[in-house]
Amino acid sequence: MIQKFGVKNVQVVDVLGVTKESFRSLGSPLGFIFLFKWKNNQNFEDGIVLEDKPPNLFFAEQKITNACATQAILNLLLNINDPEVVLGDELTRFKDFSKNFSSDICGETIRNSAVIREVHNSFSRPEPFIMEETVAKEDDDVFHFTTFYPQFDENGEGGIIYELDGLKKGPILHTGFEGTKWLIELVSILQNRINTYGTELRFSLMAVIKDKKFVAKKKIEQLTKELDEMDEKMTNKEEKTLTINNQIQELSNLIEEEQFKMEKAYRENERRRFNYIPFFIELMKGISEKNMFSGLLEKAEEDMKIRLDKKKRKDELKKQMEKKN
Repeated sequence: MIQKFGVKNVQVVDVLGVTKESFRSLGSPLGFIFLFKWKNNQNFEDGIVLEDKPPNLFFAEQKITNACATQAILNLLLNINDPEVVLGDELTRFKDFSKNFSSDICGETIRNSAVIREVHNSFSRPEPFIMEETVAKEDDDVFHFTTFYPQFDENGEGGIIYELDGLKKGPILHTGFEGTKWLIELVSILQNRINTYGTELRFSLMAVIKDKKFVAKKKIEQLTKELDEMDEKMTNKEEKTLTINNQIQELSNLIEEEQFKMEKAYRENERRRFNYIPFFIELMKGISEKNMFSGLLEKAEEDMKIRLDKKKRKDELKKQMEKKN
């Protein structure tokens, strides 16, 4: 989705733990996107919801149903001020056009953007049948994406951690930080947020970072230049050359690995959006023509009953544990 918006030199990686160690391994992330279970009238009381966005901070209210992931990505991308991150023509124009808008109008502008709508819809699953729209019930599991972003001061010596949740009227001001210690503060914020859920384990955290391939290629250019400028009279030139060449090889391997991951992700995304219905219809026709349905329906009903019983027992156990807590 980020690439389809035209943004370059950033990528999204999964974060496997909310700890200082796992955050340090990310280097200097640009922000985080957090997925959690949403409840009606939920109030975590871990920050101050501002009436509107502060100067130099982009924030848009969510005006599109079922678009919190797209909203979370946009709220982060449109706040990145790193000169190496290229927003692209479309988002740059959008940012310039909406920079003086309120949070409410920014949300309406996103809803009316043909480009954003096209990119968002391109990731939806195909619906070959017209289904009745259902509204989530109180006991249904509903999940929501929100963004955590550090706004540094002009000197880059500290700043404020904001949570950009499109379902709120304004950004959520969490805490200030000194130097580059915002990751330490964010670990505490997220751990406290997760702890409010008791036994709930369904969370997901993603970091938006500089594209690893871009960083590696830049480093290779620096090392290659260092090799070219190496003095012939250096006493340890051979050892130094070997070290640099090994570093270049490691970086080249990293680029190949990241390229493989990206191609794999593209394939998985294509499979996710592919319409398999015609294939299954033809498969069912073939099974029927060969009279292979005998006994299959009964077995399927039995398997379904077993799965439903297991789910029911699991839900009852979960409710009992929540009552104890």
